Formats: sequence, C-alpha cells, structure tokens
Amino acid sequence: MRCKKATELMMARLDDQLDYQSALLLDEHLEACSGCRAEWRRMYALDSLFRSAPTISAPLNLRVQITRRINRRERARRIVVGSLTLALGTTTLALLSLIPIALGFAANLGVAPALLIGGVETASQLLTLLDAVARLIIVLLDHFAVPFIVVSMGSLALAVLLNGLWITAMRRLHIAG
Repeated sequence: MRCKKATELMMARLDDQLDYQSALLLDEHLEACSGCRAEWRRMYALDSLFRSAPTISAPLNLRVQITRRINRRERARRIVVGSLTLALGTTTLALLSLIPIALGFAANLGVAPALLIGGVETASQLLTLLDAVARLIIVLLDHFAVPFIVVSMGSLALAVLLNGLWITAMRRLHIAG
C-alpha cells in the first residue's frame, strides 16, 4: 500500500468510516512504515484533542447573520434559476410555434413532391435558394442587430421581472397559508 492511500484510510478511520478489510490493510501498513505510524499518532492526538474540547454555541447575532446570508444566497439562486427557466421556456414555446408555420409553408409550396420528381437538380437549386436566404438573413441581422439585441434584452428583463413577481406571489401565499 502506498503512503497516500494509507493517509486516506487514516482519515476514514478517525471518522469511523473504515470497513474491516481496509482497517487490516491500514494496520499492516502502519506496522511496516514508520513515517505513516508517526503521522497516525499525530492525527490521532489532534483528533482526540478536538473530540475532548468543549463545544460552545455561537452568539445569537452571528447565527442570525449567517442564516440571513444563507437565505439571501438561496433567494438569489432561485431567482437566477427561475429566470433562466422562464427564458428557456419562452424561447422553446416560440420555436415550437414556428415549427407548424414552417411545415405549413413547405406543404403549401409543394417542396416535398418537387424534390421527389426533380431529383438531384431540384435539391441543388433548393440549396442555392437556402444559401441566398441565409445570406439575406445575415445582411438583415447586420442592419438590425442593435434593435434585435435591445428587444432580446427587453424580453429577458421582462422574463426576470415576471419571475420575481411570481416568486413574491408564491412566497406571500406560502406565508399566508
């Protein structure tokens, strides 16, 4: 056994989390390794000192401060997680609402039958068309990027605000109930 593994087993033994087989392995190593044996004595003495030390309760104001900080962090975490969930849900709903529109558009244009009849040449022309549309979208985004970002950030801010209102309402209902 290596000394590093023996040190891990020593800590587990001090925490009363060592099984019988591992305890035997540790005992064998401690008999053979004087360095680990000395380390075990130091660790055991320190552990005994801590176990024998009296426990003192923290002052009330310290406990209150710690509890407030924990609650504040938990609230902030809930707001962030809730906001992200709301934003992702809104985005998912928007994308899901666009799928039937795109499928209806493709069905009305008769793209699928044309691909089957026209073969490779029609598919090639369709890819050329899609490339042109993609370039057009890039040009439009280039011109309208700032308004798009402003609208996106506004939507995110609205989502965060609505999430905050939701959390406040749920908290008030929980307190009232």
